[in-house]
Amino acid sequence: MPRSVHIAIAWIGGILLLLGQFDFWREQQPVLHFGWLPEELLWRLGWMAAALAYLCHFCRCVWGREP
Repeated sequence: MPRSVHIAIAWIGGILLLLGQFDFWREQQPVLHFGWLPEELLWRLGWMAAALAYLCHFCRCVWGREP
């Protein structure tokens, strides 16, 4: 893919991560998943996995090449 596409993906991904960090649309409920994992912790773990994937994509495809 051209570098400009990777840059566009990086911008969109960064905005989505920012919105996911604030998570203003979710209702805070004391729900347990798998019988022991609170919903808030599950959400944060998913957010961190998405942030790691974003960082790997950014470092490999956007930041690592000459223009």
